[in-house]
Amino acid sequence: MDRHQKTLSKKLQISGIGLHSGKPVDVTLMPLEAGSGIWFQRTDIPGASPVLASSDNVSSTRLATTIGRPGESVSTLEHLLAALWGLGVSNLKVEVRGPELPILDGSAQVWASVLRKAGVSTLQAPRAHYRVRKAHRVEDGDRIVEARPANGLTIDATIEFPGYIESQTRHFSFTRSAFVSEICPARTFCLERDVEAMQREGLALGGGLDNAVVIGENGKVLNPEGLRFPDECARHKILDFMGDMALAQAPIQGHFTIVRTGHTLNQRFLGELLRTPGLLELVQPTPGTGLSGFRLPVPSVPALALAPQP
Repeated sequence: MDRHQKTLSKKLQISGIGLHSGKPVDVTLMPLEAGSGIWFQRTDIPGASPVLASSDNVSSTRLATTIGRPGESVSTLEHLLAALWGLGVSNLKVEVRGPELPILDGSAQVWASVLRKAGVSTLQAPRAHYRVRKAHRVEDGDRIVEARPANGLTIDATIEFPGYIESQTRHFSFTRSAFVSEICPARTFCLERDVEAMQREGLALGGGLDNAVVIGENGKVLNPEGLRFPDECARHKILDFMGDMALAQAPIQGHFTIVRTGHTLNQRFLGELLRTPGLLELVQPTPGTGLSGFRLPVPSVPALALAPQP
């Protein structure tokens, strides 16, 4: 876990297409001072308020993670949030001209690349993190998310879609370099049978073979270039899980087992972790090291004040 908080070294702009809206989206990422947290704000809506990237502010988990009030919400946050967690960026304002972040290539690889190119600055303020103290498990049919105490961060992911994706299992032990090389490039995926149904509902209008892995019957991959990894789908589940857990506002140390999970179960699990006394321990910054009054108490996580923009 990072000892200090971080932000970007300079403002960053990126554009792309929204996965579900199919419309162009412009994004500006702006550095913030220590203790600010990560905020999102719609710039295409006059007067829209910034919203903290917190589990308390999740408004939808259907096919993506969405935060914010109706009419001002921002969706498809998980890939950027995973990249920020993986690179240790804890203070940032994200201005979004559109209802969702761009899908880019369907992974977090582009996000990680542009963030690293812009530069990550270490701030003179310590960073708190959570540590799993007691095992906890949530289930929904054959979907499972479980946490156990452990040193560092490790994730075991298992997925299976009979007739389309054979059982895949991937173990991941977090290091920054392993995250960038093993998890960031894993793209979002969907089954060919589901594409038409989603588009009839006005979803996945920006999806295509350039930003998603599409899998047909008997595991046939429709993308001409094939898969980036034999277990790319399981790796992408790890990416999504990390993005969803980033809404704890502080990294979580422990061993996680995720089986056929999705955004809805991930957020239910995170909510229980944060709000059930005794499941997590908050490892506070050392007193007197420059972050006066910093608190992320369990079981609730209050919104931090938005720092002035640099």
